[in-house]
Amino acid sequence: MTTIRSEAFVLSRTPLTESSWIVSLLTRQEGKVRAVAKGARRSKSPFRGALEPLNRVRLEVGLREGRDLGTLTSADLEESAFDLFSSWPAAGILLAVVEVLERGLADHSAEEETFRLVGTVLDGLRAGVSPDLAWVYFAAWFLRLHGVLGRPSHCAGCGANQVLDHFDVGAGGWLCAACKGKRPDQGLQVPAGARAALGRVFGAALPELAPEPFLSDALKPLKSMLYLALIAYLGRPLASGDQVTR
Repeated sequence: MTTIRSEAFVLSRTPLTESSWIVSLLTRQEGKVRAVAKGARRSKSPFRGALEPLNRVRLEVGLREGRDLGTLTSADLEESAFDLFSSWPAAGILLAVVEVLERGLADHSAEEETFRLVGTVLDGLRAGVSPDLAWVYFAAWFLRLHGVLGRPSHCAGCGANQVLDHFDVGAGGWLCAACKGKRPDQGLQVPAGARAALGRVFGAALPELAPEPFLSDALKPLKSMLYLALIAYLGRPLASGDQVTR
């Protein structure tokens, strides 16, 4: 028996029996872990109130060799995300974040940077950043951390180093004019304002961006670009895609 003791974000839960949940958790040390929370559905369960989406908890999970599904033995609430789900625009974005994490992360693969990214997104929303900016920040950094989204200064086709303004997920990323010409009618033209906004996203923690006037005309093309890249990475559209493409 291996015991995991870690901070974690609760991702989701599904009924197992009348009294128990199967809980999906993003832990700091072990990455994504699934565990049975026995008795968690009972009114007097010690887990009551802790296993809500994107709550930060301090947990203990027991794992038996050869089994992917562990047993949750304790989960102490450190920070609730309930306040963020009370606003529908933010709630819709957070549901999309959870879906990306569930589908985009392998079980038991360390994801320290992704763990910290989730915390930054929650802190940013609490600091007053718009849900659209929070989503752009999450999607851009998630794709960067998983090797999908490069900087707009290196052509994915020929390797040229120059300022690029065309993103083609089918070609692997940003393209120069010559490589773009080989794939007519493919990809997206990304305006200068959107590229500048992306530069700020990669240059600061999300809470620091709260006072900055990111206009919708800068975020909208980034949302389209990042969503196409996420679809390519995950293999199919998000069930919550309507919440992040408006």
